Amino acid sequence: MVLKYVLIALAALPGCLADDIPQLKSRQDAAASTACSKLKDKYPDITYSKLDLRYINANTEYYTSSAWLGPACVFEPSNSTQMGDAVKILKDASSPFAIRGGGHMPIANAANINSSGVLLSSFGLTQLRLSDDQSTVNVGPGNRWSNIYDYLEPNGLTVVGGRLGHVGVPGYILGGGVSYFSNEFGWASANVASVTVVLADGAVVQVTPENEYSDLFWALRGGSNSFALVTNFELKTIKAPKVMVGMVSYASDVAEKFIDAIHSFTVDGSKDPKAATIPMAEYIPALGAASYSAILFYNGENESPAALESFLGSDLKATTSTFSSRSMSDWSKELDPALSLLKGSKQRFYVLNIHASNKQAISIVHDTFMEVAREDLPVGVLVAALAFPAVTEKFITASTVNGGDPQSLDVNGAPYIWVEESITSAAIVSDNDVDAFYEKVNGQIVENLQAAGIEMAKFIYLNDANPSQDVFSTFPPENLDRLRSIRSKYDPDRVFTDLMPGGFKVA
Repeated sequence: MVLKYVLIALAALPGCLADDIPQLKSRQDAAASTACSKLKDKYPDITYSKLDLRYINANTEYYTSSAWLGPACVFEPSNSTQMGDAVKILKDASSPFAIRGGGHMPIANAANINSSGVLLSSFGLTQLRLSDDQSTVNVGPGNRWSNIYDYLEPNGLTVVGGRLGHVGVPGYILGGGVSYFSNEFGWASANVASVTVVLADGAVVQVTPENEYSDLFWALRGGSNSFALVTNFELKTIKAPKVMVGMVSYASDVAEKFIDAIHSFTVDGSKDPKAATIPMAEYIPALGAASYSAILFYNGENESPAALESFLGSDLKATTSTFSSRSMSDWSKELDPALSLLKGSKQRFYVLNIHASNKQAISIVHDTFMEVAREDLPVGVLVAALAFPAVTEKFITASTVNGGDPQSLDVNGAPYIWVEESITSAAIVSDNDVDAFYEKVNGQIVENLQAAGIEMAKFIYLNDANPSQDVFSTFPPENLDRLRSIRSKYDPDRVFTDLMPGGFKVA
């Protein structure tokens, strides 16, 4: 078994752009080697080299195997001081580096780096501490949401967190974070009480909406990773011992009624803020057919909430259903094991934003995607899927607490549907081939929407975006200027932009 994982690690050492520039690669490799040596000297027990099983785990525990990049070494701090020391060492050595939380974003270098740099792993930062009054919980960035749901369950509590327990915490929150609870409580980042971070000079500070770092707190509510490294989140808890949640599947010939259900819920059902849905249409090349299902959620124990009638009623006949009362912990235990089967495969996302009031827009997105998928998916794609979650007026207004956020979504255009396109493929399929499909299908979608006189909404949700999408250009210009100013204030040398190049950066 050990030999197997050693071989996996050694096989996962692809090149990068710097490989085409030998002098640049040589300088980067030398800087990374220097940084690794200094980290190893100071912290020998938490600095891992390539044949260490802990290195192999950190390098391969990603949602997409495209991210198995093979860093020069892995550093795994267990407290803020150690993370601060690492930042100082990396900065002094001018060594490139990456930071990883859960590793869910399916972009190769979003949370990893090749041999030209050092990987800072959050796996050692797994603290979970409930406050005495149970109103907040301190959470380390090495946790996944399932860990938090499990920890809070005995107290009948939960948090505004990931819809999949497998998802990691830091990247999710720094991108805003959409939750089953978001129609009631807004972004996950709107439900953070404080964040402990390491700044670019290695200093450790706690940021809140009220203290001297309130500007940085605002930036961390959706501005991603250009500002600081998180070592702790203090999250507000919710009293929710049980919720109604589960997967409902439908026949393969229900496309029109399924689209009706999406539209009906988004326009009418979603007015009940306790309700949420993730309707999914999946094309499976091996079957040559589409399949339809929906994850349904209700914050309460109403087995037949009127808000979900379009998905639970007789018009759209269900073939199977697990919709039932349970804790968020139990739901994660049901859904997450299947994700382990995907290890070694590749994933890729793309997101579109449409105004949900126009049912024709939903139909055009669905029909065009399925038509192009039948003809042009790369060989080796296992599933090409669309998800149609609603983003409501209440979602947006609930997110304006504590000074708002960098996204500043336009409430006048709500409700929206952020169409999440996801592709699962065998490891042999290149990301470039998948992106070529995305370029073709989304070009056709936009063309068909324009031909119908339908205008798309502007905002692009960072956590579901493709690397080709210019996320920050869809933020209000004044917010983007403010983000740049905050970065200059806290990271004038652009450590978290230039030395840590992965992820979506404030330009």
